[in-house]
Amino acid sequence: MRIRRAAVSVILLITASLALAALTPPNGSSPIASAEVVADPVVAAVGDFACDPADTRFANGAGTSTACQQKGTSDALLADTTVSSVLGLGDFQYDCGDLADYEVSYTPTWGRVNDRMVPVAGNHEYKTGVNAFGTQCPSSNATATNFFNYFGTAAHPDTAGHFSFDINSWHFIGLNANCAMSGVGGCSAKATQTKWLAADLAANTQPCIAAFWHQPYYTGLKTGRNKAYQAWWKVLYSAGADVVLNGHVHNYQRFAAMNPYAVADPAGITQYIVGTGGEAMASASSAAVPLPVVWKKSFGYARFTLHATGWDMDFISSSGSVLDTSSGTCH
Repeated sequence: MRIRRAAVSVILLITASLALAALTPPNGSSPIASAEVVADPVVAAVGDFACDPADTRFANGAGTSTACQQKGTSDALLADTTVSSVLGLGDFQYDCGDLADYEVSYTPTWGRVNDRMVPVAGNHEYKTGVNAFGTQCPSSNATATNFFNYFGTAAHPDTAGHFSFDINSWHFIGLNANCAMSGVGGCSAKATQTKWLAADLAANTQPCIAAFWHQPYYTGLKTGRNKAYQAWWKVLYSAGADVVLNGHVHNYQRFAAMNPYAVADPAGITQYIVGTGGEAMASASSAAVPLPVVWKKSFGYARFTLHATGWDMDFISSSGSVLDTSSGTCH
């Protein structure tokens, strides 16, 4: 099922009539002449959000300088009033998405932007057994039931979490990267979800394409690629996709545009990892191949301004500082 959302744009229309022209504003300036200003839409992307309340670093929600900063990071995004949608890159509530934990950690912080959240499932949404703090995870996590119940139709339970939509000239595709889990549809070349992806791209008419899921193809942690997602990269690359957004790794990384074989390619896909929503921070590895062009060990979010044929990106830390900027032209 393809889902088309109404194009998201901010239109400011200021008209001065003859009657208004006769009025003098309080500051004595002249009324503004008739004009129309159309702003390019702005979306944010971020994943790996809220600490488990049983984590000693949770500190009643205050967190520490290096962990459990779900409030501070969400505060930063809330202060950015230009953001119309938030691409949620998975792992919303650690350690295993218990609904009681959502109410203590995620809901009071990142839950404040749920009206703009477009979520895809991470691996912690599917975690079963005993969690890192000795508590039993919900058995229903085998099918990410808590995740789908919490986010409802925004998570697209009818398709087990894959979907697409348009924002102006951009086509966005959300995928469920938990390939082996029941009902997901797999990630291999012949898998149901991959066939859906290919058909969705074949029907797309927008000039710019971005896909987002949780676990990245290039990780910045080791040599090589996470080949579970190679088929997706091949399909996206063949369709001229521009951007892939992932979480999972708890830092920010930006890679050069590459093809599915880790070769720099001007016609390639630019991958961003934004696992910086507050849960914890991690380092990248200088021995990784391919290496990211930029990596930051910081909480924050990626802010994308969507132009008709390209994008500008700022990675904004939880303190409000811009730590990286980039731009690109759509294929």
